[in-house]
Amino acid sequence: MGNQYNKPPDDMGGLKKSETALDADAAPAAPGCYIMRDKSGAILYVGKACNLRARLRNYINATDSRYSVKFLMRRASAVEFIVVDSEKEALLLENTLIKKHKPKYNVRLRDDKNYISIRLHSDEPFPRMTVVRRHKHDGARYFGPYHDTQAARKTLKQLQSLFPLRVCSDHVMHNRARPCIYYQIKQCLAPCVGLVDAAAYDELVRQVLLILEGRTKDLERELLRNIKTLSEKLQYEEAAVLRDRLRDLQATVQPQRAIVHQGASDKDVFGVYSEGRFIEIQVLNYRNNAMTGAKSFPFDRVEMPVEELFGSFLLQYYDAMVGVPPEIIVPYKLESDNALSSLLSEKRGGRVRIIHAQRGVLYKLVALAAENARNAFRERCGKEKALRDALENVRDVLHLSTIPERMECFDISTIQGNKTVAAMAVFENGQPAKKRYRRYEIRGLEGQDDFEAMREVLRRRYTRAKEENDLPDLVLIDGGKGHLNVAMAVLRDLGLDRLGCASIAKSRTEGDSGHSPERFFIPGRANPIVPPQQSPAVLLLSGLRDETHRFAITYHRLKRKKATLTSALLEIPGVGKHRAHVLLTHFGSMSRLRGAVVEQVAAVPGISGKLAQDIVSALRSKK
Repeated sequence: MGNQYNKPPDDMGGLKKSETALDADAAPAAPGCYIMRDKSGAILYVGKACNLRARLRNYINATDSRYSVKFLMRRASAVEFIVVDSEKEALLLENTLIKKHKPKYNVRLRDDKNYISIRLHSDEPFPRMTVVRRHKHDGARYFGPYHDTQAARKTLKQLQSLFPLRVCSDHVMHNRARPCIYYQIKQCLAPCVGLVDAAAYDELVRQVLLILEGRTKDLERELLRNIKTLSEKLQYEEAAVLRDRLRDLQATVQPQRAIVHQGASDKDVFGVYSEGRFIEIQVLNYRNNAMTGAKSFPFDRVEMPVEELFGSFLLQYYDAMVGVPPEIIVPYKLESDNALSSLLSEKRGGRVRIIHAQRGVLYKLVALAAENARNAFRERCGKEKALRDALENVRDVLHLSTIPERMECFDISTIQGNKTVAAMAVFENGQPAKKRYRRYEIRGLEGQDDFEAMREVLRRRYTRAKEENDLPDLVLIDGGKGHLNVAMAVLRDLGLDRLGCASIAKSRTEGDSGHSPERFFIPGRANPIVPPQQSPAVLLLSGLRDETHRFAITYHRLKRKKATLTSALLEIPGVGKHRAHVLLTHFGSMSRLRGAVVEQVAAVPGISGKLAQDIVSALRSKK
């Protein structure tokens, strides 16, 4: 069953399935999952039960008085059953079906990415700390979770300043001939060139592990003892190093001690705040008696009971997590807490207790999490209202027929006609939708012609968007009246002339008067629109323009860098485009290729020993 948790079955092979109209007597008195469908056959809801017949009888006979159940039953016309052997299997199957079918009335986590941890493998030669998203069964220690990369990297930076472990990769360390800049600024002991012995380095690693395990008090006492011992031996310089490390350690961990709560230990604490059909779930992560992170999960227009939503949420949350604490504190008594506890215990490799906090210290921690959930909900509502007001302002300023819930902005990036590229950034409901961002390489354009580049990109984008019925509410062009005319011509050719379209002209310096205002051009109007410069519409649209420009510039620099690196290889006699591609693919980057020795280059297929020698010599001479 341990593997089942991490890799639940995608198909229903081996499971007993049946489909019927809404007749409770047809359901088996066994554990399993039920799938409710509407008249068209679309899946409305997936649920689990220890006794399918009893659960459906409550639903169909209206003995369950909850509004959400009545709401669901008014829309359901058929139900499908999948029988399993145990409640635990039903829990796994429900999670799989929700991920696969994405039912309308089930809860699904928006954030599907893995959480972040700090990795340290003490058995490796001269170990280093790294920030990772995935856990591997490689014997390393993983510390976290951190809910954002910034928090993890901040912790890593603080530890690195206290304990100068190496930061370079194994490949770089094994190929260095002299210490790097981290050694010069005293943030590395340069094991790459043998300036520290393995025993002294391992002692630093052991001290880092004490901090990551939350045993800072033990480390402080140990450092004090070592300082005293070194002072008695008149080794004052070594004692001063430890004294400075102790002082920095105390200054670093002091802020954490301020957020320790009685009874914290190693546990996750969940709090829930609900207002109508809007629910906010907050988790507080405590590790080693300190709060290491907190995250809020919003769910809007929920049609299922809060307790049922929360149980489904927990399994999805820990399905994405790399580590499970020994205690999980929850605000409700869960129907499947024994099955969930068993599953999480298998994932953790040790016992996991799910505790319904009702009094005492744990109840206060749940109340703290609930208060954080309430504050997150209030803050989110304020932001959403502000964004909605800004979108309504955009509609009014640009004279659009609808609120532009999805806006696509285009920018051309080129330097003297070289490596012309384009980029599209997308805002949905006023927020960046980065999965929709696109980059375009301009094909067959000689010289610099922004209008022609824009024409090509818009034609490519909206030919496909029209075929896929994936049109935005507003097309925003970074440019002036001429760029807008190009855009309108393309949209007319595609039969999309009713699509909202505008261009934004960058503000520019005008003598002593400062910057000119942001100006907007719209179809059918000769003069630009100049709204108040601090209005929500200007701030939102200029933010979208700037994001598009950033995205385009980043792509252009990447193309130029790649071309420069490739040309450096192509200048070497015997290296053509194919061999340059093979070399860069093999080493992954130009810096790794420059750091390689002749034997490593010669190991690349198609590279002889003589050519490898020429490549290494040429790259080192140009370094």
